[in-house]
Amino acid sequence: MLELVIVLVMALAIVSAFLMLITNNAVHSALFLIVTMMCIAFLFLTLNAPFLAMIQITVYAGAIMVLFLFVIMLLGADKLDAATVETPPERRYRLFLPLATALGFALIVMLGAVILGGRPLDREVPGRTPQIRVINAAPDAGEFEVHTSDGVLVSGVPFREASAFVDVPAGETRLLVHFEAIDRMQEISVPLEPNDAYSLIVYGEGAEPQITVVADDISTIEESRSSRVAVFNAYGTPISMIDPRSEFDENDTIVLIPELAPGQISDTFYVETGAIDWTFVNATNTSERLFRLNEHEIGIDDSELILFIGEPTISGANAIVRPSALPIIVEARPSFGGPRAIGYMLFTDFMLPFQLLGLLLLASMVGAIVLTHREAERAKGRGVGRRRVSRPLVNVIASQVGHEVTTATEEPAQLPEKMGE
Repeated sequence: MLELVIVLVMALAIVSAFLMLITNNAVHSALFLIVTMMCIAFLFLTLNAPFLAMIQITVYAGAIMVLFLFVIMLLGADKLDAATVETPPERRYRLFLPLATALGFALIVMLGAVILGGRPLDREVPGRTPQIRVINAAPDAGEFEVHTSDGVLVSGVPFREASAFVDVPAGETRLLVHFEAIDRMQEISVPLEPNDAYSLIVYGEGAEPQITVVADDISTIEESRSSRVAVFNAYGTPISMIDPRSEFDENDTIVLIPELAPGQISDTFYVETGAIDWTFVNATNTSERLFRLNEHEIGIDDSELILFIGEPTISGANAIVRPSALPIIVEARPSFGGPRAIGYMLFTDFMLPFQLLGLLLLASMVGAIVLTHREAERAKGRGVGRRRVSRPLVNVIASQVGHEVTTATEEPAQLPEKMGE
């Protein structure tokens, strides 16, 4: 049933667009254009893009078309046909009919090619290229480079930082990490799936850091005003993460992660936006508090990976390793048709076409005003021509004064004499 409704709406959009082009009344043409915009908004709804549908209605079918109607009414373009009805219409667009026929034939050919040689709807659509980033959680690793078979993938990531996501080919991928400070190579092979994101984490204290690759979920977050959080244990002991809601009530504590072994990543969970107060404790001895993540701000639509690491510090004359939490935050992928996705597309990939479209609309408005003024002047010029009458003007005057006005009088008219002469 939905397929039939979509086909009917598409047919209505095509018919209204055609009527918009061939109608002689400017107001009717604008109304047909509004119908076309409404049909396009419905098609956006069927593509699961409600934001685009609302923008189509409010901006195009609303604001822009109201401006068009205002200009049409202000310049009186809707009254030009009545003023020029006595004169035969001019054939201005002589190539309109063959051009429209050629475009219609091309549309039919393209639709036939898609229907006859198109891909079946049940075939799997190719996914997005997998992505991977590098996180440096090893304080003693120094500078290192990550290589693939195609060359250097990432280099120069400082401690407590993460690189941007890089596209890599799908399939079994061999990653080679070269530590320049110790002149050591480490290799790891991971299967990379389409549409997935991964994080290569370099962690551990000392001269021999460890590497691992974990799946990083940066997909679209469906829950409103929330973010996705996962925890990776890069520390030497098992840990637990709790949420002590009240400092005065020990029973008012929520265990977020019961136990996480070294080198493991927790399951992802969703957190509402706002400040959090989480505490990392030793999993074997819950009374031993390792680190408190206090007043950490959770944003909206973020995918956050918290690394629990050991960070060396100097206390007096001794160097000790203290536990710490390293939040790595990245924005989740925007939903299709959402405001953030449209903003990214407009201001990155389609910035130039977007500006050109604005200039085209401005030029169209100016051209419509100029053409309407010309039509109005033509209509006025046709209305001020000489009128042919059945009776001459002298006969009309003679019937009013009672004698012929062309007959010469016996005495010529004299000027009145001056006073006093």
